[in-house]
Amino acid sequence: MTDMLTRREIVERAITFRTPPRLPLKFDVVGVNDCYDVWTHDPTGWTWDFTDHSTDEWGCIWQRTSVSNTGPVTGHPLQDLAALPRYTWPDPDHPARYRDFAQQVAGADDRFVMFCFGNGIWERLHMLHGMSESLMNLLRRPDEMHALLDRILEHHLRVLDNCARLAGGRLHAAAMADDWGLQDRPFVSVKLFRTFFKPRYQRWFDRIKAAGMHPWMHSCGHVNELIEELIDCGLQVINLQQPNVVGIDAIGQRYRGRICFESIVDTQSTLPRGTHDEIRAQARELVDKWGTPTGGFIASDYNDAEAIGVTTDRRLVMFEAFAERGRYPDYQRIVADFAGPRAGHAWGRAAG
Repeated sequence: MTDMLTRREIVERAITFRTPPRLPLKFDVVGVNDCYDVWTHDPTGWTWDFTDHSTDEWGCIWQRTSVSNTGPVTGHPLQDLAALPRYTWPDPDHPARYRDFAQQVAGADDRFVMFCFGNGIWERLHMLHGMSESLMNLLRRPDEMHALLDRILEHHLRVLDNCARLAGGRLHAAAMADDWGLQDRPFVSVKLFRTFFKPRYQRWFDRIKAAGMHPWMHSCGHVNELIEELIDCGLQVINLQQPNVVGIDAIGQRYRGRICFESIVDTQSTLPRGTHDEIRAQARELVDKWGTPTGGFIASDYNDAEAIGVTTDRRLVMFEAFAERGRYPDYQRIVADFAGPRAGHAWGRAAG
């Protein structure tokens, strides 16, 4: 049956609980990926490949650190809301944003194509306004925060519409990243989430579905209560990279079979510091407790492995464990023939 289905169809069946013949995998490191990411560009020329510090199209200033990643946003153009009337919003229709979008899509072959927004509405809000200011002003200045969130969402919706038109039906999911959790709770209460964010996610997810795509979100931290809200407003795939933070049993008991999980061995602890046997055990546990016999699980790698201290041997062990549990054909040969990490078409990989 595997030979009769395309990679896109296998991912589709996992998301919709229609019994895929094997587990979908996203492991560019070994040249295995059932998905294919496409993205737009910052029209100002900003990329992830900068040194020291750099300003993106939103006016947010990014600062490199000693850690091998992009670093935090340290400059917030709307930290003072008095600057809002003078702020120049990014142009969602700028042609440089889409300069190679159709060509990217054309290279997908039979894979499941994911359009990657990057930062969602919460992340972009606190990048523009500052984390402390954003949290305080949801309570102190709600009208202005509603207006700010509306402008961010309108930008994303316009970009979505443009990409859907350029892709001509070849996009299968639209993914965004909004890290909602601390180690033991979300950044905001469920009440505040329902007031400021849930209606906007509902609108966003509805627009994604109307374009024939699946809504897909990454969110780190303890987001247990918010998953219920996201399911309620239409999210179909959630990427959780810290299973130990949310609790494998807790999440499985509450949400297994209700949403499709994309996940990985815990990136805070097990993957960087566990033994090989512990990595194998957790990979198998995730498939068993978050997936179902009819689907609902997609296994993935962490492409920025150096930033969290994960060596290649650990990524190989994780791949092998997921592939074995997920009945991936010929996985043992793939591991045996491994000659070094390979690059793929994943979000953040393009410098231009």
